[in-house]
Amino acid sequence: MPRLCDLDPEFTHLIAAQDQVVARRQALAAGLTDRAIEHRLRTKQWQILLPGIYLCHPGEPARRQRLVAALLYCGPASAIDAADACRFHGLKGVSVDDRTVQVVVPADSSARSTAWVVVRRARHFDTVHTQRLRYADPATAVIAVARQAQTSRRALAVISEAVQRRIASPDALLKAHLLGPRKNGVMTDEALERVRRGVRSVPEAEFHALAAALPSLPPLLYNPLLRMPDGRRISPDALAPDAPLVHETNGRVAHHREDLFEHMQVRHDYLTAAGFTVLHNSPQRIYRDGRSVISEFDRCYARLAGSGWPAGVVLLGDAG
Repeated sequence: MPRLCDLDPEFTHLIAAQDQVVARRQALAAGLTDRAIEHRLRTKQWQILLPGIYLCHPGEPARRQRLVAALLYCGPASAIDAADACRFHGLKGVSVDDRTVQVVVPADSSARSTAWVVVRRARHFDTVHTQRLRYADPATAVIAVARQAQTSRRALAVISEAVQRRIASPDALLKAHLLGPRKNGVMTDEALERVRRGVRSVPEAEFHALAAALPSLPPLLYNPLLRMPDGRRISPDALAPDAPLVHETNGRVAHHREDLFEHMQVRHDYLTAAGFTVLHNSPQRIYRDGRSVISEFDRCYARLAGSGWPAGVVLLGDAG
């Protein structure tokens, strides 16, 4: 029978605070001997999760326990990165790969990827703390996911959702991107450029590309915030700068919180009553029949060009 250790009474509280995960260095500092640790492993009271990191019960670890283990392995300056951090900050369109945990560490960290932990180095990032975990700041996490995207649509979807949900500003995202390496940055460059021009979703980006390809159309305003004659505020998806012509992409998430017109029909009726011509298209039609979509908009613009916006409509700025 192993000799009893002179164990720090706070050790039990430490394990509970860390979701039943503990580092070998912590166990030794608390009074456990190498032999006592090996006994717990041999009798399956504990199990190895990562080098020097143990789960203090049998059975499969929960996702949060793996996150705790990854942070203990990578050190106190590390933070949960990429998809897990994005989900924590409120992004809905990002899925987590249960096979891995991604962690960001300072550039001078000695931590290395191992087993199911993927380590990324960064020159600068902020952290958000919870009771048990540390997460990379929203902009850092969003850019990490965008850089891993396999398509430009996917990169834009992540970045535009972050801005649309007010999780990270375009400026914060640009800063996080510029602090990263050049590698895998092209699609993120393009996505950030579109978002900074006002685009707030992938379907809007498709419409933006269609409109930009027509020399007969001027550069449109995307998600501008307008004050209407009655004082209410509204943010149309796309607006001609010199004509009362609006394009709305159906099915998008809500705009700026000051734009209270979340119901598409109410928005349409209000804009129409104010004197705007409003065209609607679903994302599916924009993708599948973009030529018809932009041709219809172009014909309306040719009829309305130069007539200006209805009296009393004031441009307040970007709704993002």
